[in-house]
Amino acid sequence: GQTSVYAHLEKFNGPISEYVVKEQYRLKKSKVDLSPYKGEFIVQKGEVIAYSGNSGSSGGPHLHFDIRDEKQRPLNPLSFGFDEILARTPPIAQNIFVKTLDKNARVSGVFGTKKYALKRIGNDYRLEEPVEAIGKIGLMLEAHDKLDYSRFRCGINTINVTVGSQKTFGQHIERFAFSEQREIYRHMSFENLVQEGDRIHKLYIDDGNKLSFYDSDEQRGKLDLEEGEILPITISMMDAYGNESMVSLRIIGKHSEPTTTKSHSKFSTELIDNTMVFNVPKKVQDSKVRLNGLPLEVSYSTQYADHYLLDMRKELPKVAEVNNEFIPFDFKNTVAHGQKYNYYDDRIDIYFQRESLFDTLYLESSYLFDSLSNLEEWSLGRNTIPLRKSIKITLKPQLAYNKRNYRVYNVSNKSPSYEGGIWNDGVISFWTRSFGDYALLADTLAPSITPVRINQDHLIFKIKDDKSGIKEYKTLVNGEWVLMHYDYKRNLIWSEKLYKNKPFKGVVNVLVTDNTGNQQIYETTLN
Repeated sequence: GQTSVYAHLEKFNGPISEYVVKEQYRLKKSKVDLSPYKGEFIVQKGEVIAYSGNSGSSGGPHLHFDIRDEKQRPLNPLSFGFDEILARTPPIAQNIFVKTLDKNARVSGVFGTKKYALKRIGNDYRLEEPVEAIGKIGLMLEAHDKLDYSRFRCGINTINVTVGSQKTFGQHIERFAFSEQREIYRHMSFENLVQEGDRIHKLYIDDGNKLSFYDSDEQRGKLDLEEGEILPITISMMDAYGNESMVSLRIIGKHSEPTTTKSHSKFSTELIDNTMVFNVPKKVQDSKVRLNGLPLEVSYSTQYADHYLLDMRKELPKVAEVNNEFIPFDFKNTVAHGQKYNYYDDRIDIYFQRESLFDTLYLESSYLFDSLSNLEEWSLGRNTIPLRKSIKITLKPQLAYNKRNYRVYNVSNKSPSYEGGIWNDGVISFWTRSFGDYALLADTLAPSITPVRINQDHLIFKIKDDKSGIKEYKTLVNGEWVLMHYDYKRNLIWSEKLYKNKPFKGVVNVLVTDNTGNQQIYETTLN
C-alpha cells in the first residue's frame, strides 16, 4: 500500500515517457493527471525511470523523494535506512525564546518574547544564566538538523521537554497528512517566519493547533511560574538516525525589574495573541493614556517607555488619547474560530469559512483614498496572523474602473502580487489565504513573446508578463496543437514532438494570454 513519489523531474524515460507524451497530445494539455493501469509499466531495480531536474517551484536541480503510506500521507524516508545518506551530527540549537502567554505574565520584567543565545558544550547546549519569569509562559526553540555533505537545514523529528522529572511536552513526527500542511503555521512562530524568515519550534501546543504528532500533559507544554519557584528544564532533540543533543536551562519564578534594550521614540502598539500593548515614550511629564474615553493604568515601565496592556477579549480599542493626542484604531469586531462569519460595511465585505481561522481574530479593516495617485486601498488584518483556509473578500470601489483590465493586487510588499477577482455589479470579489493591503490596478499590456530557436526540430520561446502573470500559452503548427513545456523561473517554453522524425513545417502560431485576458500572438513560417 505504500507509494514512492519523484518530483521536480526534468523528464521521464522510455515507455513511461512515450505514454505521457501521447496522453498530453490526446488531451491537448501540457498539465495532465494520469493513472496507468496496475501492471501497465513494470520496472526493475536499477532501471532508469526519469531524470532529476528543476521543474515546478524548486530552487535548483534536485530530486524530491517521498514514501507515502496507504492514505497518501508522507512518511519519513530516512527511517527506511538509505546507506547513501549519512547523518552523524546531532541536532543543532541556537536560541531559546521565552514568551508570555497572558496579560499578567512577565519575562525579565516585561511582556512579550525574550530571546536567549545558547552556549554549546560538546554536542549539548546550555543557558548559563537563569531566566527570570512569572506567570504563564511558553518556550520556543530555534534549532535544526544537518545531514552530512549537505548545506541544507532539516527539521527535527523528536523533541521532548522535561521539567524536573516530569515530561511536559513531546513531538514525534513520522508521518504527515497533506490536510495538515497549513497547520504547521501554528506549530512554529508564524510572526518570526514572516518578519525574520526564521523557523522556530513552539515547545507548547498553542490554541487552535490540531496537529497530531504531540504527546504532553494537561498543560499542553505551557508553564506557570509562581514567585520563588525554580524549574530545571531539559530539552532533548533526536534525529531519524538516533543522534541526540540536549538543551539545559533554569527558570526562576520572580517579579523582576523590567529590563529591555528596545528603544521607543514614538507611540506604538503591538498585538500579541489576546493582548494589545501600548508603548508610550517617556517625556518630562508623566504619560497619560485614556482608552475609549476611560483612563488606562500603566502595567509596567522600562527605561524608555511606559507600557499599557489591554485584554482584547474584554474590550476592543476604538480610540486612544495619549498626552492629548487622539489615535484611532481600525478594529471592527471579534471573530471566533470554528464557525462561519460575515462582515459587511460600505467599503468591504468579508466571508470567513468555518475553518478559516486558527484562533480568535480581532478583525481590523480600513479604507484609504489617495487623491494624488487616484488610488483606493483596502487594508485587512495583519500579515503576521496566518489563515488556515481561504476567506472571500468583496471590495466596493468608489471610483469607476474598466472591468476588463482592473484586478485586485496585494500591495503589502514592494512589488504588487496578483490576486485576481471577479466583477459583479460594480464590486469585485476574490479568495485569499493571507491578510494584507489590497488595491485595484490595471494590466493593459499583452505578454511578450521572444523567439529563441525556431527550426524543424525545435520551437523555443521566451514568454513574459510583468503585471498579472501568464495564464495560458498555446503553440500550433499548421493548426495542429504542439506540446510545450514551461519553466516559469526562466520564462521559457519549448516543444516536444509526438513523432520524433516528423519535422515542424508550415505556419507556426504562438498564443500567450495573461490573467487579465491580454493576448499576444507570434507567427512565422517554416519551410
